[in-house]
Amino acid sequence: MKSKALFAALAIGMAAASCAHTGGDGSPDAALDAALDQLRAGGNIIVLRHATSPARQKAAVGMTDGCALGAGRGLDPQGFFEARFIGEWFADNGVKIDKTYTSDLCRSWDTARLVAAAGSGPVIARDEMKSDDPMVAQAFKETLAAELAAAPASNILLVSHSNIVPLYWSGPLVGEEETPSGRLHIVTSARNVVRLDVNARVSAGLASSQ
Repeated sequence: MKSKALFAALAIGMAAASCAHTGGDGSPDAALDAALDQLRAGGNIIVLRHATSPARQKAAVGMTDGCALGAGRGLDPQGFFEARFIGEWFADNGVKIDKTYTSDLCRSWDTARLVAAAGSGPVIARDEMKSDDPMVAQAFKETLAAELAAAPASNILLVSHSNIVPLYWSGPLVGEEETPSGRLHIVTSARNVVRLDVNARVSAGLASSQ
């Protein structure tokens, strides 16, 4: 399957949830196939921390009209690549994203737009995606649940920040200080989350002379 080698699938949560996503032989490929089947079937909230955006960039840019560019905090070249890669990976594997909600900060909104460029649905900036208030998150979760109930075969993508995504079932693993950039979380319930890590790398070097 195209691009499969660039992803690692990790099932977490209750033992039953983990068994549901490791596949028949427990291999990473089987786990990824199970995750893809779940994504293609729809009915998922997919949570993504924005793509790579290191602090103190000297030439940070925002490409989305109206996005708020934090000082030195746009996507870097790796971040642009990651976001496009995720969108193309969805499209290549027959995964439809029906709607995306994002923070209006450029590193988040640009990530969302680049993911959606490969054929996903509309991208909508929401204040909830930059609020770290648990009560705001709980109310928005109820809104999302109602949207999925009305369209049970749809997938909704949330793109936000390291301090926001844990409010949407997407906290870091044990030993991690924060949820890494570019990690996808496929959520079907608070106890059933599959994490997909983007492992793509970009490098540059001098071309050899002929």
